[in-house]
Amino acid sequence: VKAQAGILESDSAEEAGDKLCREVADAVHGEEDARWVEQRLRPLLGLAGPDEAHGERREHFAAWRRFVESLADQSPLVLVFEDLHWADEGLLEFVDHLVDWVTEVPLLVVCTARPELLARRADWGGSKPNATTISLSPLSDDETEALLDELLEQAELPIELTSTLLARAGGNALYAEEFVRMAAERGVSSDEELPVPGSVQGMVAARLDTLPPEEKAVLQDAAVIGRVFWLGAVAHLSGTPKRSLEDLLRSLERKQFVVR
Repeated sequence: VKAQAGILESDSAEEAGDKLCREVADAVHGEEDARWVEQRLRPLLGLAGPDEAHGERREHFAAWRRFVESLADQSPLVLVFEDLHWADEGLLEFVDHLVDWVTEVPLLVVCTARPELLARRADWGGSKPNATTISLSPLSDDETEALLDELLEQAELPIELTSTLLARAGGNALYAEEFVRMAAERGVSSDEELPVPGSVQGMVAARLDTLPPEEKAVLQDAAVIGRVFWLGAVAHLSGTPKRSLEDLLRSLERKQFVVR
């Protein structure tokens, strides 16, 4: 909703409310209907008062669906829900509701999730018309090794390290990518032995350990703000001058820890 209405994290509540009002008025026909939809979208943006934030879930779902249908009625619409294995029950129920009820508009819903989602919702997507599930199997050792060769370009890993890495990666492409980033930071030709953690989380932690203290501190301050952060907020938390902070963030961007 924020993206569709052009709402920025730096917008005030009043600015965000104005943008939402204009977007809903453009999308939903009828002043009364538009007002009904807007009131039930406001809680998603943190703009609702106590009375608006609480209400029957079915009515909120209906209003959100109406907004999505109105957008799709204007032009074909694609909604992407990433990492649904982290989603709370409310979001999972809304995606279910949306796919079940929307039929008359050109809408494509794409969801990505790890297999953990099926432990919570064994029938996820299986009982719905026009639904397709694509399962991605782990990479084979040959495919993982080919990926490593491609990512490392001209560099070569010792045979023993490659064997250990293939065993630990278990076909996980992200693990292989994170290892290559760590190897690039340390230097694959270095005499220092490269650690081979047993999980993706361990690999990311190992990469964090290679950072200079000032860069690690910037990441910690940014993480307090959230997945999306901005320069002024990090500067305020860290007490670092903005010019120095920009240099640190550029370095972290080159190392692929953050994305502008």
